[in-house]
Amino acid sequence: MRPKPRQRDMSLRDRLRAMMSLRPAHYRAMLDELAARLSRTTGDGVLKPGDPMPDFVLPTADGDLVSSDELLAAGPVAAMFFRGDWCPFCKETLTAYNDIVPEIAALGGRLIAITPDIGAPALSAVTGLSLRFPVLCDVDSAVAMQFGVVYRLPDTLRYFYKNGGVDLDARHGDASGLLPMPGLFVADRTGVIRFAQVSGDVTERTEPEAILKALRAIGG
Repeated sequence: MRPKPRQRDMSLRDRLRAMMSLRPAHYRAMLDELAARLSRTTGDGVLKPGDPMPDFVLPTADGDLVSSDELLAAGPVAAMFFRGDWCPFCKETLTAYNDIVPEIAALGGRLIAITPDIGAPALSAVTGLSLRFPVLCDVDSAVAMQFGVVYRLPDTLRYFYKNGGVDLDARHGDASGLLPMPGLFVADRTGVIRFAQVSGDVTERTEPEAILKALRAIGG
């Protein structure tokens, strides 16, 4: 059964910040420290408007292969990076984007989500949230590296998640501890990035209306 659409009288950012306010203080402090470090160390490597979108071929959560060339041949592409459906902020974002899939399609665009999760963990995001767009498995975080959004999770957070039942090594199929920063890139059909928003703060996500605005500016 498809989740009910979110009301748009409250921004995605405000919803995520409200969710964060309910988290334990020590967890919020760890995430604040991580966001501050990422803002100092990762900005120069992140792709920006005017850069070409990297070429890639990735498996979907269902096991099919999807290429960037194939996606761009159908029109502009909005590509989001998310940590996994274990992350409540990612789940809220995925659901918000799921609500605008018909509007994205009406503008001639395609939405994809890219996660370091592989196999069953990636598929659980699709089935659990009834997503109407593909989730691609970024094996070894290779594509996230190309976009400049990857980072290594601090051990304190890694152990915190594992103690809470989130085994990233098992979900990713490796022990690298790499995760993507929340990011959204919109590329036109020639593969040139026209919109980019990336943040180390898990509550800073691209608003759904900003995606539609970027696609309108491209004009299909």
